Amino acid sequence: MINLFRKKRAVMSKKKKFFSYVLYALGEISLIVIGILLALYLQNRNEQKKTQESLSISLNMLKNEIKTNFKKIDDVKEYHIMIRDTLGTMVIPKEAKGIQGALSFWKGMRTPRLQNAAFQTTIQSGTSKEINPKTLEILNGLYNYQDSYNDFTSRSAQIFFNADYTNVNSLAKTMASVRMTMNDLDFYERELSATYEYCLQQMDSIYPSLK
Repeated sequence: MINLFRKKRAVMSKKKKFFSYVLYALGEISLIVIGILLALYLQNRNEQKKTQESLSISLNMLKNEIKTNFKKIDDVKEYHIMIRDTLGTMVIPKEAKGIQGALSFWKGMRTPRLQNAAFQTTIQSGTSKEINPKTLEILNGLYNYQDSYNDFTSRSAQIFFNADYTNVNSLAKTMASVRMTMNDLDFYERELSATYEYCLQQMDSIYPSLK
């Protein structure tokens, strides 16, 4: 009888040890899982922080680039309007010696080269994926229009560079071409100025923390 009780106590003791081991193992597994989840949470949080920092840097670069291009256009648009309007009333001289005086207002096209480095960097780095879709759409439209402006001014500058401003017979035709170009430039620059302003307003509205 005594031996029977001893055997039962041994069996119960083993069961308690097994149960304790199971609880211990579950506790270890729980700690490991919690540790992994915490590490993933912290890693994800750090990645989000880095992404936000990159986005903030890119947006500030874009904003500064747009402001710079905006000022470049603002600095020359009145000159181009003056050239266009002056050519409308210009009297073509009958002799070559009168050409220099008649063209005293002409200082060349003076068209700026609009930059897109910040926008290209944003696209190539993949940061553009984090930009608000509406803002990105506006930026795409703006920089595409800038490219069109740059192409137009490059072609026009080449034409006027090769033009002969000393020939009285061809001067009227040359000045008519210049006036037409200045009229197109005025349209381009008015559209660009309006788009720059609108884009900056949108960026300030969606990202008020920008500098």
